[in-house]
Amino acid sequence: MAKQLPKLSIALGTIFLSLLGTLSPMSITFNKFLSFTISNGVASADMQYVPPGGSLPQRTAGSGARGCTNSIPVSLNLLSPSDHTGRTTLSHPTFLWYVSHPTSAPVVFTLTSPNDKQPLFQKRLKATQAGVMELHLPANAVGLDENKQYRWTVALVCSEKRPSENINARAWIQRVAVTPELNKTLALTTDQTERAAAYTHSGIWYDGLALLNQERINHPGEKQVNDSFTSLLNQVGLTKISTF
Repeated sequence: MAKQLPKLSIALGTIFLSLLGTLSPMSITFNKFLSFTISNGVASADMQYVPPGGSLPQRTAGSGARGCTNSIPVSLNLLSPSDHTGRTTLSHPTFLWYVSHPTSAPVVFTLTSPNDKQPLFQKRLKATQAGVMELHLPANAVGLDENKQYRWTVALVCSEKRPSENINARAWIQRVAVTPELNKTLALTTDQTERAAAYTHSGIWYDGLALLNQERINHPGEKQVNDSFTSLLNQVGLTKISTF
């Protein structure tokens, strides 16, 4: 009987290996934030946004009317959640918004603190083509304090003399500390799409979206990145934005 054990072990091992060969694709979960699907040797992130709790100020979307220096209407949408304040872990985050058509009207970005009369930062830009625009808060600007809400506004200045004709949209942002769990998850990968998923799974909207947008810029036409970016926008109700 003892002489048969090696044969039995070999047989069981063969069966086990055969079963493993049938398990494809395979899912691997790191902590509670980020899941990856391994298919053909390539890992892809499951891009989901898990909003933080609490009811907070809402985003407003601006819409244009015929005559704002364009022959067709121009719409303006901030890429932010619609029913709560989006979060960042950075003192100098990146802000994203969408312009539906090119316009010669100046674009004015303004960052304010509710308790201050003067803007913390303001910059005038040009929207010479339709699509997603971004602004990185420069290092020499006043940074965001943790656990404090700030308002950011984007305006299309259709008329310098008649502010009521301008197109305005505003949203809120709050800086929070990086949790130990998120730090552990980020340490597991250098892939920017996977890191973006780690942020959005942790309720950090702005950092995750900014990373994905940078990947879109660095790798134009990459389907996985484009699909992840579109998926995030759809999850917060931004379903009518053409990003490509």
